Amino acid sequence: MKKCILIITSILLLSCNHAAKKEGDNEKVAKKELKPFFDSDKIEHYYLNFSEDDFFKLARKEKLSKKEKEFLGIFEFSFPDSIPNEDFEKILLSHNYKKSKLSSKQEKAIKNIFSEKDSLRNEACSCIAEYRDIFIFKKNTKTVGIAKICFKNLRFEIVGSKIDTEGFGLVDELDKLKKTVRPESYSILVTD
Repeated sequence: MKKCILIITSILLLSCNHAAKKEGDNEKVAKKELKPFFDSDKIEHYYLNFSEDDFFKLARKEKLSKKEKEFLGIFEFSFPDSIPNEDFEKILLSHNYKKSKLSSKQEKAIKNIFSEKDSLRNEACSCIAEYRDIFIFKKNTKTVGIAKICFKNLRFEIVGSKIDTEGFGLVDELDKLKKTVRPESYSILVTD
């Protein structure tokens, strides 16, 4: 009887070790080279410090000016829905978005986050987006892509990617992106 238990235990242990090797092989497959959403050589990050009180005051106004409507289109809705012909950076600056100074290390981390994924995003949020963070991807000084991020409600808008962005937006990658561009000290923000 003891021999039988010893043989069964040995078989189970060997099969568990074999299963662990198979899982490790799958991890290697999952870490394949993934294509970035944008063929870019420069990434710019813009951030808006805009309180919820200010947002609700603006949203409750009965009559909005053209500039206020444009701002809400950027901050809350899908503007732009394509790569704009005009200088989008100037539009952001006119609405008090601040340009960040990104290091090459930060740009590389951002580019890795904005790449195709093997997994599909399964979370959804029905809250109003508050796009305080906007990334502009450039190639030879020309805008090739725009990504608007709402870290609060885990929402995003991506324009200009030729690759399917469906897998983007996992909580851990948005958290990594937030830590990359907005560390606790906020020292990367340019103050004019």
